[in-house]
Amino acid sequence: MQSESTDPEQSLMNRLECPKCLQYMRPPIHLCGKRHKICNNCRQGYTKCPTCSSHFVSFRNLALEDLARQVMYPCKYRSKGCTENFNHDKIAGHEATCQYIPQTCPVPKLTFGYCSWTGSYSDIKGHLKEDHVEECCEYVEADFKFLYKLTVGMKCFRFIFPYNEVFFSLFQEENNIFYAVLLYVGPAENAAKYKYRVEFVNKDNTAEVTVVHLTGRSGEYLEDVRRSGACGKLLYDVVSSLKDEEGNVKLKLEIISVGK
Repeated sequence: MQSESTDPEQSLMNRLECPKCLQYMRPPIHLCGKRHKICNNCRQGYTKCPTCSSHFVSFRNLALEDLARQVMYPCKYRSKGCTENFNHDKIAGHEATCQYIPQTCPVPKLTFGYCSWTGSYSDIKGHLKEDHVEECCEYVEADFKFLYKLTVGMKCFRFIFPYNEVFFSLFQEENNIFYAVLLYVGPAENAAKYKYRVEFVNKDNTAEVTVVHLTGRSGEYLEDVRRSGACGKLLYDVVSSLKDEEGNVKLKLEIISVGK
C-alpha cells in the first residue's frame, strides 16, 4: 500500500483503463480481432467487442497484464473518499470490504420501513440520528436498561451506538419463543469483535435469566438469524414469569468488545 499516485504512475494507470466501464483493468485483459482491449468483467457481458463489433480472440494482452502486475491500483471507491492503493492481487480483497462501499439505509431491511438513503458506513450513524431518531437511543454502558410491556406478538427494536459503532437490537415474541437479537451495522468482519449479554430481571431484582451470544451481521435477514439460533432464545413463559403487575419486564443489554 502506498500514497496517492504520482503523475508518471497515473500515466501508466491510464493505459489500464477499460474503454467500456472506465475502471482500471486487472489480469486477465482481453483483446478483440482489432486489438481493442477490454477488462475481464466487461468481456463476460459481450459476445463481440463493444468498440468495433469484432469477435474476441483467444490470446490476451500480455504486455498490459505485465504492466498491471507492477502498478499500485487505487480503490474504485476513491470518488467516495477512499485513498488506499494496493497491488493487483490485493486490491479486490480491499474493495470487497472497503468502508466507502455505497451502503443503503439499514431501516428497510431490519425494520420493514422505507428509506431511499445511500452513503458510506461512516455516514450511517449520522443518517439514523437525523432521519430515524425515533428508532434510536443512546447506550449508557453502566446502566443500560429497557422496560417493556411483555405481550404475545411484541416486537421492539432500536438502533444503539456503543463504541462509536452502530448496532440494531430486537426483542420479539413469536410462536411462544422470546428472541433477543443484536446485529452489527458495518463491515461484516467486524461483527465477530462483539458479543452481547441480555439480563431479564424481576421487579424485586431477586430473580433473573441471562443469555449471551456473539453479535450477528446486519447483512443477514432477521428470519435467518432466528432460524439459525444465532441469537438469544428463551421460552416466552420463562420471560413472562419475570413480569411485574403492569405486565412489564425489565432487561439490561450489555455489549462487550471481545478484542478480535
